[in-house]
Amino acid sequence: MTGAIWLVGVAVFAATLACLLLVRLMNARTKSLRFSPSRAVMLRVIVFTMIAVYLGGMLWTARELAAAGGGGGIAVQALFVLAAAILALRWFPSARLYGWVRVTLLKHLFAHRYDYRAEWLRFTETIGRPDRQQAELAVRAVQALADIAGSERGALFMPAAEHGGLEMAAQWQWTGLATVAEPLAEPLVAALEPGGYIVDLDDIRAGRSAPLAPEMAPAWLLAENEAWVLVPLLHFDRLAGIVLLARPAAPRRLDWEDLDLFRIAGRQLASYLAEQSAQQALAEAARFDEFHRRIAFVMHDIKNLASQLALLARNAERHAENPAFRADMMVTLRNSADKLNALLARLGRYGRPGAAAPAAPLDLAALARKVASGFLPPHRVFVAGEESCPVLGHEEALEQALTHLVQNALDASSEGVPVVVQTVRERLSARLEIVDSGTGMTPQFLRHSLFSPFISSKPGGFGIGAFEARELIRAMGGQLEVESREGLGTRFILTLPLAGTQAIASAPEQKDVA
Repeated sequence: MTGAIWLVGVAVFAATLACLLLVRLMNARTKSLRFSPSRAVMLRVIVFTMIAVYLGGMLWTARELAAAGGGGGIAVQALFVLAAAILALRWFPSARLYGWVRVTLLKHLFAHRYDYRAEWLRFTETIGRPDRQQAELAVRAVQALADIAGSERGALFMPAAEHGGLEMAAQWQWTGLATVAEPLAEPLVAALEPGGYIVDLDDIRAGRSAPLAPEMAPAWLLAENEAWVLVPLLHFDRLAGIVLLARPAAPRRLDWEDLDLFRIAGRQLASYLAEQSAQQALAEAARFDEFHRRIAFVMHDIKNLASQLALLARNAERHAENPAFRADMMVTLRNSADKLNALLARLGRYGRPGAAAPAAPLDLAALARKVASGFLPPHRVFVAGEESCPVLGHEEALEQALTHLVQNALDASSEGVPVVVQTVRERLSARLEIVDSGTGMTPQFLRHSLFSPFISSKPGGFGIGAFEARELIRAMGGQLEVESREGLGTRFILTLPLAGTQAIASAPEQKDVA
């Protein structure tokens, strides 16, 4: 027992000496003796000193009881040690006691309560976690602010679209709040937004002066005893949200340092939340833009089909008794129905994984003849050149592109003036030319307007035919070029790789690898 007491006495003396030395160095006036230990070091030294003092006092008291108690001293000593152990286990792990010790020491030993470098590093670490398994940004924002205040729970209220108030958007370790939390009314938002005031709800409950009038605070908020402080999140003087923090383990009143740190952290959180909202809005706008563009393509295709059917109906009034016309009419109707079905199939595949089919061999010359046969008199489309041009591509998409280009050539030509479609086979590619003798296009229109979507020189046009054709051909690994002279006509030049050229192109690479 004497040896144990001696060891504890040595530990108490060393800890006390260390504390005195730290305090002396912290308060030294000379630059050579200036020493600034971190908050973590001071807290650990002081806690160790308290433990050593406690153990020394316990052993000294037990020794004195043993010396004075005679035969019952051992029992009294055992009871004292047991009671002291229960007391230590009950109070030392207590978050409330630790919070009180921490606040007291930081208040009296340091010029500032917060270690701003450590707080900001922890703040940014919590907000910028790269792990996908972590909580969403709104929850991390609440946690980052709660860690600064020593709070163990919190909730985030953000603007609601249905009304002018704020509704709970996320909560951190405060599951029971969802059952009582109601939206924060618009008057509360209007009171906090201009100055970004931080509200200590205990001031309102106690009737002390507060930036928020008692009638503006919701009844459920004041009735929730755990609710401690409201921190507004301002972004460019607009309220992006409000964080409600629960009461910390060691209750205290807010001072100027708390208010300043909460205000700075709140603005930073507001910028993060505003950036996330902007990214979500841009992503949604991009999806709508893609949807609108696709609908415009669909309307363009339907417009072409409607024009063909309208022309067919007008000619039927004059040539309905002609058997040749009836045969051509049946072909046109069948082709129109096939195009509508293909259009519906394309729309059905849109957005599905693996919807785009791989390029396959097809005969470009045969496809050109098929497209030309779909245009009835008085429109005349002549196909010349190679009898067969096997290329790699998507037949459905290529037919759609050729139909757009031929229709544009016919629209630019005078009635009865033919359009020529010519196929040319080269060494590694096939070229298809669509030539008209129409009005032509100016160099300015070619550079700035021809392949720009939603710009059209035709009344009622959508301005996407050439753009869509170029995009479809590019998707197959081909190219679409145009030559035009105003008053002379236009030539569209479509180039696609021949079937089998992929193996030829990759042969030298395979040889080099070998």
